[in-house]
Amino acid sequence: MSQDAQVSFEAVGDSESGDGGVEHGALLSRLCEAMFEEDDDQLASVKEEVIEIAGADVLIDAVAVSANFYMMTRIADGTGTPLDAGTVEPSAEIRELVGVNTFTSRREAQVRTDYRT
Repeated sequence: MSQDAQVSFEAVGDSESGDGGVEHGALLSRLCEAMFEEDDDQLASVKEEVIEIAGADVLIDAVAVSANFYMMTRIADGTGTPLDAGTVEPSAEIRELVGVNTFTSRREAQVRTDYRT
């Protein structure tokens, strides 16, 4: 699927910041907030809204993507995987924009520059 639209990271911060140029972006951002806050009633309500507005396939895809990111982050944190040196500069703006640098796990990680080639 190709999307000929400009996307931005505005919706990453919170669902009040817009849709990020993504179809149903604000609604999907609300879904992420509901999953993060672990409020069963809020989550049930938002899930029903996603199904009604965007469809069950969108709900399944969104939850699967969220679960995968959570899993990968846990693996990286659990193994102490640092951000590699080649990613530091290109990702600086996005990391600052979405607040990754303030995450506890990020503050603990060090950038590794001594990889063998």
